[in-house]
Amino acid sequence: MAFWNRRKKRQQEALEREIQEKLDTIREQKKAEQKEVSAAPPEQKEEAEYNEEMYQTEQLKPSGKSDQKRYVTECCQGIQEADRQIGSIRKEYQGVTDSLLDIQKIDRAEGEDKKHLLSAASNIVKLTNERNRYKNRNLTISDAVIRRFEPYENELVDEIKRMYEAEVYQKAIEGDIDKLYEEKKKLREEKQEIIEKQNSLKNMAKVLIVLIVSLFILFVTVYYALEVDMTLPYLGTIFLAAISSTVIFVESNRNRRDMTLADRKTDKAISLLNRVKIKYVNNRNLLDYSREKFGVTSAAEFEHLWNEYVRAKEYERKFRENTEQLNFYCDHLIKMLMGMQVMDCEIWIGQAIAIADSREMVEIRHKLNAQRQILRERIEYNEKVKNDFLQNINAVIRENPENKEELLQIVQEYIGKGKEESFTEA
Repeated sequence: MAFWNRRKKRQQEALEREIQEKLDTIREQKKAEQKEVSAAPPEQKEEAEYNEEMYQTEQLKPSGKSDQKRYVTECCQGIQEADRQIGSIRKEYQGVTDSLLDIQKIDRAEGEDKKHLLSAASNIVKLTNERNRYKNRNLTISDAVIRRFEPYENELVDEIKRMYEAEVYQKAIEGDIDKLYEEKKKLREEKQEIIEKQNSLKNMAKVLIVLIVSLFILFVTVYYALEVDMTLPYLGTIFLAAISSTVIFVESNRNRRDMTLADRKTDKAISLLNRVKIKYVNNRNLLDYSREKFGVTSAAEFEHLWNEYVRAKEYERKFRENTEQLNFYCDHLIKMLMGMQVMDCEIWIGQAIAIADSREMVEIRHKLNAQRQILRERIEYNEKVKNDFLQNINAVIRENPENKEELLQIVQEYIGKGKEESFTEA
C-alpha cells in the first residue's frame, strides 16, 4: 500500500512539472507579445499607456480627522471587495486547473487502457455523427459551439443574464467615469477662479492702502500749507478705509471657505473615481473572460446561439431512444476515466472527439490555458489594488500618529485583528 501511495505521489509530481513547463512556455509567449507591443507605433503605445493609467487608483492625503476616518473606511471596503473578487476568481481558476490536470491524466494513459479509451471515444464520436446525419437540422450553430456549451448547459441561462447585466453595467460605469472626470475638471476650474478672486482682492487691498496713504499725505500737506481744518476729510478717509477693509475681509473669508469646500469636493470626487475605476476593470475583465469562455462577442450573440443550442438539443432528444449503443460507450468511457482518477468525467462525453483526436485535445488545452491566463491577470490586478489600499492606510496612519488608535480600530473592524497588528508594527 505504501509503494502504491509513493507511486501515485510521483505521478502527481510529474503531472505538476509538466503543467509548470507549459505555463512557462505561455509566459514566454506573453513576453514576446509584449515586445511586439513595445515595437508598435508611438500613437498605439500612447493610447495603451493612457488606457492603463486611466483606471489606476489615485492616492489621497486627507487632512481632517473625519476625512482620515472616512478615507480609511473606504480603503478597508475596497480591500474587502478585492478579497471577494480574488476568492471568486481563484475558485474558477481551480476549476480550469482541474480540467488541465484531467487532460494530463488522459494523455498519460498507456497500453490496454489507452486502446480501450481511444476505442470508446472513437465509437462515441462515430455514433454521434451518424445520429446527427439523421436529424436534417436547419440550424446556424456549429458542432464546435455545441461542444463548448455542453459542459455548461445548466448554467447558460444565468450566464446570458449575467452578460447582459454586465454589458449594461459597463455602459453605466463608463458614464459615471465621464461624469466624475467632468466634475473633477469643473471643481479644479472653480478652485482656479477662487484663486484669481483672492489675488484680485490682494491687489485691491494694495491699491486701497496706497490711496489712503496718499490722501493722508495730501491732507497733511494742505493743513500745514493753508491751515485749513481737515477733520472731515480725515474722518471720511478713515470711514472709507474701514468700509473697504470690511468688504475685502468678508470676501477673503468667503473665498477661503469656498476653497476648503472645493478641496473636499475634489477629494470626494477622486475617491469615487477610484472606486468606479476598480469596478470598471473588474467588470471589463469579467466580460472579457465570459466572452472568451463561451466564444461570443456580445450577450445578443450569446442569446442567439443559446436559442440555437436549445433547438439542437431538442432534436437530439427526439432520437435518444435510438442511442442505446452510444449510452453504453459513454458509460464505459466514464468508468475508465474514473479508474484513471479523472476529476470531471462527465464533461468528456461532450468532448470525446478530443480523446480520439489529439489535435482537438491541443485546442481544448489552449483554450483552458487562455482562460487561466485571464483569471491570473484578474487575480494580479485585485492583489495590486488590495496592496495599494493597504499602503494608503499605512501612509495615513504613519502621517497622523495622533489618530492612530481610532484608525486602527476601523481597520480591525473591517479587515481583522491580524491586519491591525501589522499596521501597529509598521
